[in-house]
Amino acid sequence: MQDRRALSLKAHQSESYLPLGCKLPPQPPGVDTSPRPNSPVFRTGSEPTLSPALVRRVSSDARAGEALRGSDSQLCPKPPPKPCKAPFLKAPPSPSTWLNSEANYCELNPAFAAGCDRGARPPLCAQDSYVELLTAKQNGVPGPRNSGTNYLILDDDGAGPWVAPAVQTDQGPEEDEAQFVLPRLETASSFRPNDFESKLLLPENKPLETALLKRAKELFTQHDPKVIAQHMLSTDCVVARILEVSEEMRKSMGVSSGLELVTLPYGHQLRLDIIERHNTMAIGIAVDILGCTGTLEDRAATLNRIIQVAVELKDSMGDLYSFSAIMKALEMPQITRLEKTWTALRHQYTQTAILYEKQLKPFSKILHEGRESTCVPPNKISVPLLMPLVTLMERQAVTFEGTDMWEKNDESCEIMLNHLATARLMAETADSYRMNAERVLEGFQPDEEMSEILKTEFQMRLLWGSKGAQVNQTERYEKFSQILTALSRKLEPPPVKQAEL
Repeated sequence: MQDRRALSLKAHQSESYLPLGCKLPPQPPGVDTSPRPNSPVFRTGSEPTLSPALVRRVSSDARAGEALRGSDSQLCPKPPPKPCKAPFLKAPPSPSTWLNSEANYCELNPAFAAGCDRGARPPLCAQDSYVELLTAKQNGVPGPRNSGTNYLILDDDGAGPWVAPAVQTDQGPEEDEAQFVLPRLETASSFRPNDFESKLLLPENKPLETALLKRAKELFTQHDPKVIAQHMLSTDCVVARILEVSEEMRKSMGVSSGLELVTLPYGHQLRLDIIERHNTMAIGIAVDILGCTGTLEDRAATLNRIIQVAVELKDSMGDLYSFSAIMKALEMPQITRLEKTWTALRHQYTQTAILYEKQLKPFSKILHEGRESTCVPPNKISVPLLMPLVTLMERQAVTFEGTDMWEKNDESCEIMLNHLATARLMAETADSYRMNAERVLEGFQPDEEMSEILKTEFQMRLLWGSKGAQVNQTERYEKFSQILTALSRKLEPPPVKQAEL
C-alpha cells in the first residue's frame, strides 16, 4: 500500500521532490560574504525582493535535500513576502539611526531605485536639501539656488512619507523683479454707466429717449456691415480682456488673458460682465427692430442690415460671442412673431432670408451644441462663444425655467461636456485668439461715435436710463421683456381670438 501511495504521489506531483535548502559551509575570511539565497531552488517567475538585505530564510531543522510531500501541506512552509509597492524608495532605517539624525530626506528620484537594489543607502541629507536651505535661511546666509526638486520627508515616528516642495531661496535682484503677486478678487463690475463719459449722452437721461434712438439708428445705417462688425469685435476683445491687457491687469488677474480667467473660480465678476454685455446687446438689437414705428419696409431693411452684420461677424471677424447675441435677438419670441416683417424680408431681400434660414440658424444650433470645432477652424475664431460656459458656471440652481434650448433635449449632458472641453481648449490656446483678433483688426480705424454706441455702458444708459442702469440685472431684464412684448404687439397686433386668450 505504501509503495502504491508513493507512486501515485509521484505521478501527480511535477515538482514534489524539490530540495528545500542546504546549509552552506563557513567561508574563509578572504571570500566574499555578500548575502546569497539559502536555497538553490529553481523558480519559474521573478522573486519580489524589498532590498538586498532581505534574504529568504528557512528553519534550522530543515535537512538538505529533504523532499516536499504534498500530503502533509509542506509545499509552502511560509508565505512569500508581498512585493514592494514603491520600488524606488528604500525602507526606513532602524530607530537607532533616527535618534542620531535631525531628519531623513530622500529625493524623489528614480535613480535611487538602482542604488537601493544594489544595497546602496542614500545619504541622510542630500546636497542642497530642505534642512540645509532652512538652516541657511535662519542664519541669514543666502542658500544655494534651488533646482526645483521635491523632497520626501520621513518623520521621526515613522509616519509619512510626505512630499515637501523645495524652498525658494534668495536669488538676488532677478527674483525681486519677478516676484509673485497674489491675484485680486474683483467684486465690482467693470461697467460704470453713471461714470461713463459720452458725447451723445447727458449726465442724466431717461430710458429709450427718442433722440438717442434716432441717432443710434442713423449711425447703424450709415456704416457698412463689415465696419460695424469690426467695431463690435474691437469692443468685445476689450471686455473679454483679449486685447489691450496691461501688465498691471495681468498681475491682478494672475493670468495673461480673460479667456483663462473666466474658467477660474475668482473670475466670477468677469463672467457676470460677459453675461451683462451679451444680454444688453441682444435687447438693444431687438429695440432697434421694434423701434421702427414707420413702414413695414423700414423694419425689413433694418432686419436685413442686422442679418448682414451677423454674417460678417461669423465669416470675416470670427466673433462668435457677438454673433450669438444677434441670433439671440432674432430668435426672441417678440421678434419671431412679426410675421409681416419676415414676409417682407423674404420678398424684398430674398438672398438674405435664405442665408439666415439655411446657414445662420443651423450654424447657431451647432455652436450651442458644442460642435463648433467641426465647422470652424480654430485660426478663424477671434472671440469664442463664451455664453454657455459662463452661464453654466454662474447658475445658482438647477432649474428648468429660463434654460437655453440646447439644455432641454435628450443630449444635454453630452452637450454640457462638449462646452466644458471647449472651455479647457480655449484656456490653453488663449494666445491664438489674441493673435487672430490682432490680425483681423490690423489697420482698423474706429469711428468715435460708432464705438461709443456699441459700448455696454452706453447701451445700459440708453435702455434703462441713468437711474435704472444701477438696478439688479434680473429685475432689469424682466421689466424690459415686458416692454419688448408691448412694442411687438403694438407693431403687429395679435388676432382677436389670441388676444382674448
